[in-house]
Amino acid sequence: MNKYFSTKTSIFIFAFPGLLLFTAFVIFPLIPELIISLQNHDGFASSGYVGIKNYIDVFQSSMFWKSNRNTIIIVLMSTLITLPFSFILALLLDTQTSGVRRFFKASSVFPAVLSVTVIAQMWVAIYEPQWGLLNSVLRAVGLESWTREWLTDKNTVVFAIGTAFLWQYIGFNMLLFYTGLKSIPRTYYEAALIDGAGPVKCTIKITIPLLQDVIKYLLVISVLGSMAMFAHVEVMTLGGPGGIARTIVYQLYYTAFMTSEFGKGCAYAVIFVIECLIITLIINRFVARERIEY
Repeated sequence: MNKYFSTKTSIFIFAFPGLLLFTAFVIFPLIPELIISLQNHDGFASSGYVGIKNYIDVFQSSMFWKSNRNTIIIVLMSTLITLPFSFILALLLDTQTSGVRRFFKASSVFPAVLSVTVIAQMWVAIYEPQWGLLNSVLRAVGLESWTREWLTDKNTVVFAIGTAFLWQYIGFNMLLFYTGLKSIPRTYYEAALIDGAGPVKCTIKITIPLLQDVIKYLLVISVLGSMAMFAHVEVMTLGGPGGIARTIVYQLYYTAFMTSEFGKGCAYAVIFVIECLIITLIINRFVARERIEY
């Protein structure tokens, strides 16, 4: 084999199909977006080249920064709350009997495969200010002062939508964490218990390091999935009164299709892709850089 192929040549040959697909379905579609983003385009025809004016307008728009802030809030909810909670659920699931585990493994993916419209409408009913479940429970336990119009209050709407979105995938994340847990040899834990390590120390010293590849994968798909959230915003609030609930993708859609500023919408799209690329590079740079083995 070495007689005919160098190491770099072999890598290129085996990586080429993946690179070809990536180029065809990711890189190539970006080229028209980039070209249109430099034009004054209404979605049907261009009225001239404007250079980077669309980008300047986007960065000067208060709605761009507001939508980015809303997106960052949802991303932080995903990484700092949802993923740790899913991990804890996976640890608890691992301690249950086989029958309980089968039930929760089967039911955990059910919300993830349901229609987004169904999930969003269910949470709209939960947040309904007069008869919704959340406010009804708060009134029942004497916390009526905590009741809110959750989907129209600027202080709660982003968190309310983010909760609905992230709830849909908690079970799926838990199942992936649990699958990773089952791949760790039990002998590691037995040896640690003999040495006097408790459950918390075993989790910190064994489970988390050996799950770093799973954590990295879930971190990437959770962050990018949160950034790309659109349907929940559309169904639950239509962007909210005054655009208070818009995410970056919803603002992209609104600019391109609701105001017919297609060139500016494409500028939003290019900026969004760059943001996703930067975040992915940061995760790849700092998370699970080296495989840990015991």
